[in-house]
Amino acid sequence: MSSTLRNIAVLILWLMGLSVYAKEQIVLDGQLNDKAWQSVSATTAFFEVVPATHTEYQDKVESRIMTTEKGVYVGIINWQKIGERKKQFNLQDGFIQADFNRIYLDFSGDGSGAYLFVVGLGGGVQDAVLTPQLTTDDDWDGDWQTSYYEAADYWSSETFIPWHTVSFYNKKNLRDASEIGVSVQLYQLSNNHLYASHKQTTANANFFLAMPKVKAIIPEDHQITFVPYITRQQDVINKTGLNDIGFDFTYKPDHHQKLSVAVNPDFGQVDSDEVDLNYSAVETRRSDKRPFFTQDINVFNVQSLQDTTLIHTRRIGASSDDATRLTTPIDAAVRFVQQTEQLQLGAFAVKEDTLENDAGKSFYALRGKYRHESWQTGLLLTHTERPFIARNARSVAWDSQYQSGTWSMQSTLMHSDISHRQASQQGNGMSFKLGYQFSANTQFESSYLRLDEQFDVSDLGYIKRNNWRNWQGEFSHAINFDSASITRIKQKVSMSYESNDEGIKLPAQRQYSANVMLNSGAELSAALTHNSSGWQDNVGYDSARFHQPDTWGTRVFYRSSYVGKFSWAASYQYDQEGLNGIAQQFALDLTFMPHELWTININNFYRKGDGWLIANAHNQLTQYDRAYFVNENKITGRLTDTLELSFYLQWAVLEAKSEQVFSIDEQALVELANLDTSFEDKRLVSQIKLRYRLGAFSDIYLVYGRGATQIDTMQQQNVASTSWLRSVEQLWQTPNEERITLKFRYGF
Repeated sequence: MSSTLRNIAVLILWLMGLSVYAKEQIVLDGQLNDKAWQSVSATTAFFEVVPATHTEYQDKVESRIMTTEKGVYVGIINWQKIGERKKQFNLQDGFIQADFNRIYLDFSGDGSGAYLFVVGLGGGVQDAVLTPQLTTDDDWDGDWQTSYYEAADYWSSETFIPWHTVSFYNKKNLRDASEIGVSVQLYQLSNNHLYASHKQTTANANFFLAMPKVKAIIPEDHQITFVPYITRQQDVINKTGLNDIGFDFTYKPDHHQKLSVAVNPDFGQVDSDEVDLNYSAVETRRSDKRPFFTQDINVFNVQSLQDTTLIHTRRIGASSDDATRLTTPIDAAVRFVQQTEQLQLGAFAVKEDTLENDAGKSFYALRGKYRHESWQTGLLLTHTERPFIARNARSVAWDSQYQSGTWSMQSTLMHSDISHRQASQQGNGMSFKLGYQFSANTQFESSYLRLDEQFDVSDLGYIKRNNWRNWQGEFSHAINFDSASITRIKQKVSMSYESNDEGIKLPAQRQYSANVMLNSGAELSAALTHNSSGWQDNVGYDSARFHQPDTWGTRVFYRSSYVGKFSWAASYQYDQEGLNGIAQQFALDLTFMPHELWTININNFYRKGDGWLIANAHNQLTQYDRAYFVNENKITGRLTDTLELSFYLQWAVLEAKSEQVFSIDEQALVELANLDTSFEDKRLVSQIKLRYRLGAFSDIYLVYGRGATQIDTMQQQNVASTSWLRSVEQLWQTPNEERITLKFRYGF
């Protein structure tokens, strides 16, 4: 592109009063006093969208959007005086307990998706990918910068988001300048109100389509990113060490194309997973913060119901098929993405280390998607090779979506095909979701999911179960108040019907809930739940089904205002469980903020009941009198502008006294005498982490981690013979995992 044509186009846009390249240099200090900002018109009309009164304010927020050859600048002035705003530092992607700005940016300007950037007063930041289905993937981390500034009557933020942060399609004809969608919001912590630059939130099906548009000339540009890393991990218990080195390489010939290659990629998780005491037959779904998988994941997204997905990236690099390793090294990974005005294409391949006996796996995916205005449709194909167990798995999904100001529709058809040794298995699934928005405060959704008994995508994807039909309906209505005490009351009625694929009825839930938002910033809610009777056919160990009675439960919740140096939340739940049991559940979360740079969180959860049902073996079921307690402690803070310190300690104790043991015999429960299956499960996870921030994708980590697990089968009279604090002390003194990790990565 010649400089003459570019200058002519810039002149034309200037005459039209559109946003063009800023000529003056911008210093990212949050003050918005650079000369370049003075020529950019400001948006001062902001609307109250939570609660959804849509009242227009001219004195809440002022925003400016400016595009340069390098990217997008967003300047925001929040008219909040000292004493009316809350300032608090929060770690990246952590909960922000401060006033903050949200920026939604649709680089393509066509409503096909967006990215979220959050700037908190005090230094906390978040970023996320928003799919066309308006779901949020918080795992994504982008290359962007921000800064804030405080004055007596306001605080302001300046954010710079480079064009190369993501892959997107843009028009290259300079006579038709590109449009990007930008939505700006202020979250006011004192009363939990939200003010936005347009009368929409992500609760609206056409949120992306209705985003305010900004004209911009997006330059043709290529980019090369190289992020090498080196890790040293010392196993303190086994007195062994591991050195690892690798890199991620990205080449973008233009904004709509991106090639990513990783050699011995940085797939090591610095942060430990939370304690998970899951005795159900439904697998816990984990998030994934590994850099290679968080980039461009929205291109491969196929949204189905009940967390059903064909790609669950935590499968990649997980335990080896010979069960000798909890994590499997990855030799290489490659991904390519190309986007045009109406078509998106993506493909990736990942090869695990074969190890000594060919126990590594290979993963492949191919995605194509066509979009036209408010409608889009696409195809996803996956293939997984597992040579150690002679298993190949393939899946295909065809998804479609429609959005308008009032209607939303999503549908997915799925097929799985597995060959395992000499056997083969093919299954089908489908989901459909329909939503209608009567007004900003009233909406209805209905959804249906069906997975037959042969459907299985667990080699690369995730499902809660197969052999399942699940229907859900939900109606919600909010009433807004202009009073000194109550801001909004939101009521919701939901119901479901479940069966297996043969039509045998399973337990299903009906619920009524009410949420009250108070002017003080506090929140109060209550719910009444009824679980209908039905056959339980997914208790575990491939057991036969048995009949469960219907149960009732109720829950109340209160959360104090977030302002001040202390906040808290508490809930109480009383419900029936199992065959004839009663349970009570308590939760108490405490947050202390002794300084604007330091936060202390103490979260407690306790459940006590005598009707907990789990399977111990094939066709064997136990009803337990159990106590379950989880304590979680976090201390986070900033030592300097670039040095962060966090401390995490979580411990859990499960005490299960065997009350009744049953065999499942011809779909009936037969009690077994003189059989005791009592046990205790105690776990601890702790971590101390220092993070020195050098820049985007550039950090130095020093992490100490320590964990322990103790599961003991014992007689009923011996359960709970050790105090909880003594149990924690024993777990700390006898760890089965203790490591020190030093990690350095730097993005060029």
